[in-house]
Amino acid sequence: MSTLNAMQRGALTLGLFALITAGSVASLRALTAERIDAHQQAYQQRQRQAVLPEALTQQATVSSVWLPDAEKLGYPDGVTGWQVENDQQRAVVLPVVTRRGYNGDIHLLVGLDEQQRISGVRVTRHQETPGLGDDIERRRSDWITDFDGLRLDSLATEDWAVQKDGGHFDAFTGATITPRAVVDAVHSALQYAANHSLFDNTPKRQAEEPKR
Repeated sequence: MSTLNAMQRGALTLGLFALITAGSVASLRALTAERIDAHQQAYQQRQRQAVLPEALTQQATVSSVWLPDAEKLGYPDGVTGWQVENDQQRAVVLPVVTRRGYNGDIHLLVGLDEQQRISGVRVTRHQETPGLGDDIERRRSDWITDFDGLRLDSLATEDWAVQKDGGHFDAFTGATITPRAVVDAVHSALQYAANHSLFDNTPKRQAEEPKR
């Protein structure tokens, strides 16, 4: 075999190897992306259920709703919420984001019943300091449950703040910025609900499969 032939065969072998490797990497990336997306959707559903009234955690229909004026919820480019209902009860779940966290954005879900009472609040994503700011997570403490049952008019406007600012809510030792941001975000969600008819039928709704 001539040197030229050997070089051509080597180049062909390397080319085939590169193609196979690239194909494998692409397939693995696609499979991984699908799994990540599935896990994110399952996590979001669990968090959504956690903020709903107990009567709506089973045998309820979930519809996605495009929310107007979403900049009031921290989403200037728009965002989708959810309406959940069965024969007895309805509730909405509002996504809210505050950019006033100590280490960045804090994303929340706020559940509200038809009387605009908070049925639950959960933090879904944040970058707050472990051991300090992460007490906003339900798995870390029950602080987030202090919002349960409150309406906008349950507290005076000045009481929608942490105690360090003269308000109603506890703050974490050494981490006042984090709970302050969450309280402000929840208050904004209640103000948004008070200014919008969240249970009106709207064509901008996409039905999902009923929960089983």
